[in-house]
Amino acid sequence: MTGGGLLELILLSMGWLFFLGGLAANYHVLARALKAKPGSGLGFIPGVVGSITVFFSVPALTRYGIEVPWPWLWILLPLVIDPYCIGGLVLLVLRK
Repeated sequence: MTGGGLLELILLSMGWLFFLGGLAANYHVLARALKAKPGSGLGFIPGVVGSITVFFSVPALTRYGIEVPWPWLWILLPLVIDPYCIGGLVLLVLRK
């Protein structure tokens, strides 16, 4: 493995871990907010980091022979499942 490949692996791993941890934190804060205990979450940052990580993961997977069907679906998915991104806005509009 070259130095660039190792750096790519480290950055992609950090991006995925930050996305998953931030998503868990945002859902925890959302659950507390629904119980009338407001808290501060990470906002839209985990969804954006997850989307950027998927954007860079898709070409890396293709390089190793793994074809990802519908790459734009996977790139937008972190923005949809994060409660403080697009998914949260859709739920807020549907709730009213």
